Amino acid sequence: MTPDLMEERLRSALSDATSAQDGAWLDLDPALVLGRGRRAVLRRRVAAGVSVAAATAVVGLVGWSALGSTVDRTSTPAGSSSSVRTGTAQAVLRNESGTAPEGSGVVSDTLVRFTLDRATGRITYSAQVDGSMEVVAEGRLPVSPRGGTWVTPENVPGLVVGVLPEAAKDQVFVWAGDAPGAASSTAVLDGTGFQAFAVWHSGTRGSTTFAGMDWTDGDAVYRSDGSRVTSRLDGDVVAFVDEKQGLFGLFGDGSSGTKRLADVPDGAPPVMMLGHQRDGADALTNAVLVILPAGATDVVATAKVGATVTATSTLVDRSIEPTLVIVRLTVPTLVGGTGVQKVSWTGADGQPVATEVGF
Repeated sequence: MTPDLMEERLRSALSDATSAQDGAWLDLDPALVLGRGRRAVLRRRVAAGVSVAAATAVVGLVGWSALGSTVDRTSTPAGSSSSVRTGTAQAVLRNESGTAPEGSGVVSDTLVRFTLDRATGRITYSAQVDGSMEVVAEGRLPVSPRGGTWVTPENVPGLVVGVLPEAAKDQVFVWAGDAPGAASSTAVLDGTGFQAFAVWHSGTRGSTTFAGMDWTDGDAVYRSDGSRVTSRLDGDVVAFVDEKQGLFGLFGDGSSGTKRLADVPDGAPPVMMLGHQRDGADALTNAVLVILPAGATDVVATAKVGATVTATSTLVDRSIEPTLVIVRLTVPTLVGGTGVQKVSWTGADGQPVATEVGF
């Protein structure tokens, strides 16, 4: 590539990135909402939203903002290794939910086409509009190989399109405004390290804004800016707590669960459970996440009457991060709940602490 041609491409890329951000940075609506997304290659997943309380969720959200229509979330041109490649990568996604999310205005067979220019990192998004495919938005690859970007096309209500790392096996979508019903699909953009995603949702413009995601590669959990949240793998589950967005939960093999920190009763530890019950079995096998203060050690979980603790793992015991504890139990269906009655531990100050789990 000649110096003149490289200079022209750089000038064009910087101009596009700057103009894309004009007027785009708005403050988040304080009522963040959470919708759970499942990785499904060319398959849909309908997800119910869970509101995230304002006071907890907004703390530490400096730099997060609501998206303007057709505006890429990243603020600089892509810097990934895929930019040195030539040619294009394409993917086509269809909402295969059978029926569109209620009130979305998007028909069930809406097609979305992603075209990625490998040389520049520019992504062109096309969708069905009035029966024909039209370019509805443009964007760029994330700067971070663990990042994600997205756009909200102005002329296709109820649609979000973007990219996230190919390594993502599951994700949690974060919304500003009302929690919409949603269907999502993903497809790999070959040779780029990323995958395309589309979300068809029932939210209305002005009351619902797609604001980001937490995603897992099966070992850890990351935000859409590529930063890692406090997270650890324990067997078949990844436990995490995202204090910046006020979320915590478990990603499992084929299932996931998340909660908002604001819903935790005063004085109680955050607790989240994933349970599995085999056909014909009269007991559940539970993995229970309990989040304790930083520096907690010597953790002991006491089971409810009838339940049995089979293992307790302390995943994070450093003084700078919350302590993630996974309790494994066998819980008869008649016992119900998590199966955990009480958790005791030694605090960072060396003093013994105990608390009831509450359910």
